[in-house]
Amino acid sequence: MAQTSVTILRGADTIGGSCIKIRHGEDSIVLDYGAPLMDSCGTSLAAEVVANPTIANGILLDIQQQDANPPLAYLLSHAHPDHYGLLATLPKGANIYLSDSSYSMMTIGNLFYPEPLRFNSLELCQQFSPGKPFQIGPFTVKAFLMDHSAFGACSLLIEVEGKQVFYTGDFRGHGRKTKVSDYIYSHIKQPDLMLIEGTTLDGGHPQEFPTEASVETAMTEAFSEQGRPAFVVASGSNIDRIVSLYNATKRTGKKLVIDLYQLYLLEALKKHAPGLPPHDGDHLRVIFPKSQLAVIKEKYGNDFLKYSHRHVNLSKLQGTNYVFRVSPYAMTPYLDAFVGQEVKPKFIYSMWLGYQSKQAKFAEMTEQYRQSWQYMHTSGHAYLEHLINFSNNIAAKRLVPVHTLNGDKFVEHFENVHLVKNGEEIIL
Repeated sequence: MAQTSVTILRGADTIGGSCIKIRHGEDSIVLDYGAPLMDSCGTSLAAEVVANPTIANGILLDIQQQDANPPLAYLLSHAHPDHYGLLATLPKGANIYLSDSSYSMMTIGNLFYPEPLRFNSLELCQQFSPGKPFQIGPFTVKAFLMDHSAFGACSLLIEVEGKQVFYTGDFRGHGRKTKVSDYIYSHIKQPDLMLIEGTTLDGGHPQEFPTEASVETAMTEAFSEQGRPAFVVASGSNIDRIVSLYNATKRTGKKLVIDLYQLYLLEALKKHAPGLPPHDGDHLRVIFPKSQLAVIKEKYGNDFLKYSHRHVNLSKLQGTNYVFRVSPYAMTPYLDAFVGQEVKPKFIYSMWLGYQSKQAKFAEMTEQYRQSWQYMHTSGHAYLEHLINFSNNIAAKRLVPVHTLNGDKFVEHFENVHLVKNGEEIIL
């Protein structure tokens, strides 16, 4: 019988840049191939280094040459750059699989994202649907939807000759899809190995807002104040957060203003989740930034005209009952218009705090408009309580931490923990 092994090529001691190889005999598959964010000490990598990846500078991994045969396939867990960012560096013949919903996310992202975040080999990828097993050589793969801040995030169950490896990918237990964990518990029991993320164990993820529901509640309260338009910084790809904004603005009688990227993304994802906005006659309004409009015209012609009834600009503003979820740069003319009318805006920051410290624009806006950012955010990653609950329910024979700076902390809270280093082969 051929030997089966698992090797964390990157991610045993860092967050981001995840890459895991599963080998059976001379065949192998790779789970994720992301652009790294930091080193093993948590220090951010220089952007210019990550933008010019090589094996020599440690960004690229020598995956193709490690074994006699190159990997049969690369499987993406979800559409975040720290998981897909290096897939474009693979040879043109590489087989790449991703979920149908991740494909939809990245298709729209490729239109609007800056070049470093695009994945231009998307049309060559093969799509899978969660819950439907498929075969890659000797490996049987089944994906399960996960609760995460990336729409369509999946865990992956790999079976080969009676051995099971379960990779959680990035996940949490406090978003809008908490029930998916119960489904997983009923379908996966005691795999030989579980690779589980541990992002929040570094202590850098405050729990002031423990759930997505608590974020929505805080936003509803903030928007209830009349006479003050709100400007919200939140990731457009965090669909749970956009739904929170949509619900909170609806409850408070505010109009939610988004841009064309956000609108086209929501429309693309409705085929996977029909309940997503927009809805006929709702309170959603759209700005048409020139750069985004140029993209739409090139790709879809005058398709954007069907949204004319939602269009808003400076001349169409009526009153102050608005909440803007657009880029900080697109906020400026609207902020200036309100300030010119002696209307005091409200700033809300709804992302990981680490991004705020890296971008000078936020401090500049605080100084220019004399308005501090109010923090309202919950992590896209599981907190310790859910990690423990998830692990206990799956009851893997061996538990291997990944996507974490603090793998050693697992030993304090979990059973059957097996700590490894990057490149260390785990024989099943």
